[in-house]
Amino acid sequence: MPTLNRASNERELQKLIAVFLKAETDIINEIGRLRSQGMVDYHAVAALERVQAILRGMESDCWAYVPQMIERQFYVHHPEARKVQGESPEKHIAGYQNAAVLTGEQTAVVDRLVQNLMGEITDASITVVAALQSALIGRIEPDVYRRVGLEQVAYQQARGAGTYKMLPEFVEALKREGVTAFVDRAGRHWSLHTYCSMVSRTTSRQAEVLAALTADPEHDLYRISSHGTACALCAPYEGRVYSRSGTDPDFPPLAAAFGKIDPNGKDDLSNTYLNIHPSCLHSLSAWTPAGHSAEEIQRIKDFSSPAHNPFTRDPRTQKQVEAYRKKETARRHWLQNYRQWEQYRMTLGDKIPKTYQTFEKHKKRNDEKYKTWQREYRWENKRLSFQPLIGQRTATGIEITGISRHVVDQAINRGFTAESALDALQNPVDVGKMKTDAQGRKSQQFIGRKAAAVINTETGNITTGWKK
Repeated sequence: MPTLNRASNERELQKLIAVFLKAETDIINEIGRLRSQGMVDYHAVAALERVQAILRGMESDCWAYVPQMIERQFYVHHPEARKVQGESPEKHIAGYQNAAVLTGEQTAVVDRLVQNLMGEITDASITVVAALQSALIGRIEPDVYRRVGLEQVAYQQARGAGTYKMLPEFVEALKREGVTAFVDRAGRHWSLHTYCSMVSRTTSRQAEVLAALTADPEHDLYRISSHGTACALCAPYEGRVYSRSGTDPDFPPLAAAFGKIDPNGKDDLSNTYLNIHPSCLHSLSAWTPAGHSAEEIQRIKDFSSPAHNPFTRDPRTQKQVEAYRKKETARRHWLQNYRQWEQYRMTLGDKIPKTYQTFEKHKKRNDEKYKTWQREYRWENKRLSFQPLIGQRTATGIEITGISRHVVDQAINRGFTAESALDALQNPVDVGKMKTDAQGRKSQQFIGRKAAAVINTETGNITTGWKK
């Protein structure tokens, strides 16, 4: 009979994070494809429907992995709950699904954590859909999308054109803001996979903590693990022994480490966040004085005591601080690269690989393909920066109707901006005489304080420009 190869506790969590990453990647690809199609109104509506389908699929996948991830923490801490005679996969799975050996309290904890996490994930999905829908179709809140939208609509109405002609500018705003799933109290925008991964890691650790605490309801003392790369928030709390009930005279309450929901409330676990901070990797294990000498016990008491060893002191060595910084630098570098891929994909559409891994491979090599992407991204961003000029009028009353490719090239090569070009056209220091070239095209030069621009007086197309 085949034996069961146990999955690590991390496997379900990593599967869950992969689900979030795939969902965000699919959304980025959808926006990129929308960009390539020209972004007319029915394309935008269809894209939103596909995004909703992506998020519904993500939620369905989450319902498959979230209960397993949380329940597994309890089975690890309660081996009797997963023990099946013979350890065959069939019998083990049957026992795992039944879960009848978990106590009522433990089952209630699992259910509550599953519902809480799925609620967070569902809320994030709703936020993503609302943000994309508002950016592409319409918005009532007075934020950047609303402001950009009103400006672009005003330009188009003045020219008698349709609203959806300016949808690329909405995507540009979306590209700058990102696929936002959550905005915290500090005003920081969390992307879909970053936020959902954070709450999943946090819930997984909360499940592990609760599994340890419910293993023996009579046990009171627990130790928080020590890591070599702890952050400044965790470091003062790690390695200490705490009292679950908060009543032991020799050890601080566990609520002191986990943080109290109500600062003036009780010191028991019902008033804590069950974690030092979101995404915290520290674990909890039962501690007993048995097997320790009197000197060792006193040393542990002194180390754990906030009076002898204040929580305000950072106990890390310089080497540990550097190790943590190195780890965070690597993580930040990955996030920056991923954000770059998102931005390139949204801006250039199918010219950019559909997967981050392929993009990263070319970037690491710094090959010609990656350099081409850089040039095209820079060019497209510069082109988009000139789009708000369309619909404006020069100081002499000429309506700007277009921006030549040569202007964008010159803006990159000569280093002038759309703002300085518009200032020259509307607030010129000097206006040149009307000229006609060999092909009969009429043009006029406008000299500004920081740049100069030349416009075709008959077509309204800006033909060239330079930095002063």
